[in-house]
Amino acid sequence: MSAIDPASTDSRPIGDFAKRPVPENLTYSGFHIALIIVGGTIAIPVFIMGAQLSASIGFSQALPAFVLGCLILGVLGALTSYIGATSRYSAYMLTQFAFGRDGARIANLIVAISLIGWYGINANVFAIATGSLIEELYGVSPPIWIFVILGSVLMVGVTLSGFKGIDKLALILVPFLILFMSYAAVISVGDLKGASPQNSVITFRDAVSAVIGSYIVGVVIQPDYSRFARNLKHAMWAVFAALGVCFPVVIILAAIPAAATGEQDIIAVMAALGIGVPAFLLLLLGTWSSNVLSLYSSGLSIATILTRQTLARIVFGVGVLGTAVGLLTVQAYFVDFLILLGVAIPPIAAIYVVDGLYFRRGKYPAELGDTDAPIKLNIMMAWALGVSAGAISHFGIATITTIASIDSILVTTAACLLLDKLSVTRQAGTPIQTDNKSTD
Repeated sequence: MSAIDPASTDSRPIGDFAKRPVPENLTYSGFHIALIIVGGTIAIPVFIMGAQLSASIGFSQALPAFVLGCLILGVLGALTSYIGATSRYSAYMLTQFAFGRDGARIANLIVAISLIGWYGINANVFAIATGSLIEELYGVSPPIWIFVILGSVLMVGVTLSGFKGIDKLALILVPFLILFMSYAAVISVGDLKGASPQNSVITFRDAVSAVIGSYIVGVVIQPDYSRFARNLKHAMWAVFAALGVCFPVVIILAAIPAAATGEQDIIAVMAALGIGVPAFLLLLLGTWSSNVLSLYSSGLSIATILTRQTLARIVFGVGVLGTAVGLLTVQAYFVDFLILLGVAIPPIAAIYVVDGLYFRRGKYPAELGDTDAPIKLNIMMAWALGVSAGAISHFGIATITTIASIDSILVTTAACLLLDKLSVTRQAGTPIQTDNKSTD
């Protein structure tokens, strides 16, 4: 497909400004941006996390952990959203500006692998849950691969329509999802008093860390959506409202039925409440909404690497890869790999935020110039230090905040600023070479 005409205000191909800024006349209100983000949070992993935390430490202890974790995500999301709305670039172009063209290829590939992996895992969990429900209702057990493929067809179809299609999907699905989750919570809230927590080694800090980890990658890719915001005000209130206010509500609504029934499996929870079929619709629509965002952002990421391919072809290819992950049993071992990638990804956001706020002061060029450094060694070193700090925290060796992703962000930010200062000092102290020759 050809490049998008900025003058077009309605239909546009899925170029979706993968490599250039979004024009002002193709922006959306903060309400639309917020709905898209909320749609991404209503997903199977969030249901599972909310259920497990409330069952492990008790709903009364889990509640403040949900709120605190989401407030941290809201603040971090507001920062990345600010950069996206200021520059009008996707997270992956911002990464190119910060890391250099070649350095960004490494960073963007890691983000893409993570998103493709979560896409496949969500698709597989959805397929298994769908198969279990059909077996329970009709006594037949269709092959799981059928549901993986059918689900992927729906997800790829919406993503190929670009941001406009994602916006329409969110406007339709998110209100329905919130209403259904509210209904499930209301009919089960009366049983909360009799629910007691299990004996668990999970602490309050662990719970906060789990909440942050559940959407930290979404914070990193936030510019993909905030770049379409009408202005900075719309971009920042939208993401904070979505993550700081609506996201804790989503987790709480998912946790109440689980805490009341004592079940952690979403299908078992809904079956215990007598609403198994609506639960299937919740899984279908929630997975559809969140996986569309994963597919869209991974496509934008790969577009900065495969520069000669259109975004439509890349999205289709990424959908095929994600479907393959959903079909293969190796994904059971892939989760640990994705957790480690989750330590490596948050520093990327720290770097492009520091680049935008401190180095560039919000001023971005129209495109990545040929004269820009292909790889910025100071930035790569800061990234390596941040990833190391996150890994050390993750494995319990040493920690700053007890939350690996936050540790990696703090260390990366400090390293970026310190290495820049050292570089400037070193350059200022270098003797000036002249062409004067000795006359001895």
